Amino acid sequence: MSAGRHTEPLDVHLILRRDGNDGPEVLLSRRAGSVYASGLWHLVSGHLDGPHEDVVAALVREAWEETGVVIDPADVRAAVTVHHRAPAGSARTGFFFEVTRWRGEPRIAEPDVCDAMEWVRLGALPEGMVAYCRAGLDAYAAGARLAVHFQLPGDAIAYDAGADRLRLVPEMDSPATAGRPDAAIVEFAQSAVGQLAEWEDVSWVREGSRVWRVRGAGGGTWYVKIHQSEKFHAREVRAYRTWALPLGAAAPRLVACDEQLRTVVLTAVRGRALHGAVLSRRQECDVFRRIGALARRIHQAAPARAAPVGSGLAVQKAERHLAAARPHLAPGDEEFVRELLRQAETLPALEWVETHGDFQLRNILRSDDADDSLAVIDLERSEPGPAIRDLVRLSDAWAGRPDLCQAFLTGYGRHLTDAEKAHLVIDTALDAVSGVAFGVAHGDPELAERGRRTLARLRTEQVTLLELHAREEAAPLYREPGFAGSPALMRMTDTAAQTTVPSRRPSSEASKSSPTHYAETVPKATMWACLYFTDEDDQPLQVHSVYSPAYPWQLVGGTTDPGEAPWQTAVRECREETGITPAGPSRLLATVYSPLGGGWPYSTIGCVFDGGRLTAAQIRGITLDPEEHDEVRVLPLTGWKGLMPPGDFARLCAVEEARRTGVAAYFDTWGWGPE
Repeated sequence: MSAGRHTEPLDVHLILRRDGNDGPEVLLSRRAGSVYASGLWHLVSGHLDGPHEDVVAALVREAWEETGVVIDPADVRAAVTVHHRAPAGSARTGFFFEVTRWRGEPRIAEPDVCDAMEWVRLGALPEGMVAYCRAGLDAYAAGARLAVHFQLPGDAIAYDAGADRLRLVPEMDSPATAGRPDAAIVEFAQSAVGQLAEWEDVSWVREGSRVWRVRGAGGGTWYVKIHQSEKFHAREVRAYRTWALPLGAAAPRLVACDEQLRTVVLTAVRGRALHGAVLSRRQECDVFRRIGALARRIHQAAPARAAPVGSGLAVQKAERHLAAARPHLAPGDEEFVRELLRQAETLPALEWVETHGDFQLRNILRSDDADDSLAVIDLERSEPGPAIRDLVRLSDAWAGRPDLCQAFLTGYGRHLTDAEKAHLVIDTALDAVSGVAFGVAHGDPELAERGRRTLARLRTEQVTLLELHAREEAAPLYREPGFAGSPALMRMTDTAAQTTVPSRRPSSEASKSSPTHYAETVPKATMWACLYFTDEDDQPLQVHSVYSPAYPWQLVGGTTDPGEAPWQTAVRECREETGITPAGPSRLLATVYSPLGGGWPYSTIGCVFDGGRLTAAQIRGITLDPEEHDEVRVLPLTGWKGLMPPGDFARLCAVEEARRTGVAAYFDTWGWGPE
């Protein structure tokens, strides 16, 4: 046993963090003068003044002395602890703290020891950093809570990627931290692209596969994907090795794959998903024309071939989905679908081409660059099949918009044949039934409701188109963009026309009373309106209520004042609650009806409008009314699930889906009782 106890200095390091346009940013200062590591970038940091000072107090003091910012100790968050040994052999322990809220603008307050101060992106740290500081930030970005950084004699004080001594210490309860995959996946990914400093889970809310956006310690961005099954893994790998190659920059590139781990590493492509994009009518038509051109490139990547024998409609699968969905379908839906199945037997088989398999707006990216280019992602459902396989879900986006359908066909380079139109209706209906069955079985009411809406739309379109087709002068207006003109669809008249809408006439009492008297006898309702905002990565924004613990997270909005239209309400409430004045245009995403209850004497009717995307600067600039809300939060859609009642989260998903598809949602179950 040694004669005396070993002691080590304690350091505190400030990770002052803000949201930048390209991701999270941290504040660095460059050391200067006759100090250790002069000329190198470092975090704001320092030592404890003595035993009277705890580590949080020391951090607050150092922040004020070095940058002039004022930090409330309550806003300090523990980030990571690093046990460090310098090349000379001395050791110390550093406590790294994250702070995202402060007062004042950072400035160089000690020019004798600091000659520069900059905000830098966490995923793109600069050259010339102190290795100890870089180790702490890499550990923080990786989600670790404890790390060891023991340098060897001869190592440089400055960070050297070739002599990185960082070792993350796993947490007790899980080998993965902060949403990272397990160690085998991390090791595989890093063997392909080098050390990764940041993992961000960007998985889609409903998919079984998992996806992370990863950033390299030395720069660069990739995606790591774990497939939910061997079949999906094989499909995606095949797609990247075949038809995706000729697309060039319009599709990711396969960097590495591991069949045992069912994992791929992919390059990142430029752009944001088109779902939820707010575009002018002219821009929408231009985008759909280019979507058509992109679909043509996919479908022409290999020569078309005859459909394999026995590759027709999977009747048994359709029957299983119908049986599961039957209790949840509207009257007449099952009869409509069965008539479609009968008609399918008479249709000719379609040629097979390469298909994406899930060709919809969420999987098509639009770049922010001047070229406004498009790219396609998520190829795990890709397999050969009829070309209309890729139009089943995309056609939701042009429902009620024949101009968008025509724009797509212009880019696609040809119109659909009558057989393709008929198959498209049938496949879309079966996909809707599958959605109802899946949504019910997996507790996803929004997905089930979307399937029911699609069936209702298809039934309405068939009746409307068939009635119009009877008038020869109107037929040219619908023959190209729609589905009229198909003999097979014409035979659906009898079944589709069974859907009737009861007539509604004013009551005899109403006709005898004055308007004022009659108005006193009918049910009353109050009106409200709100706005659905997301950040630039399409993550929903909500505000935290101080007065409603049962419904804590809410969209921005409130009750209509006398004389206001719903959009005017949404604009006024947004200005009052956040300081933002939406410019419009008014785009309705959902209409909500709720019966009276919960102590409220009237029914309520609400409108949810699209507020668009907010930049990081706009979000930081939000000013809340403390009597109504105390926090603004932006999370991935999946991140809201545990913070909201199940019904509220399902409706948030539905609003997001309405923005993606352009088809407004309707609710009459937004009640007061338990869900």
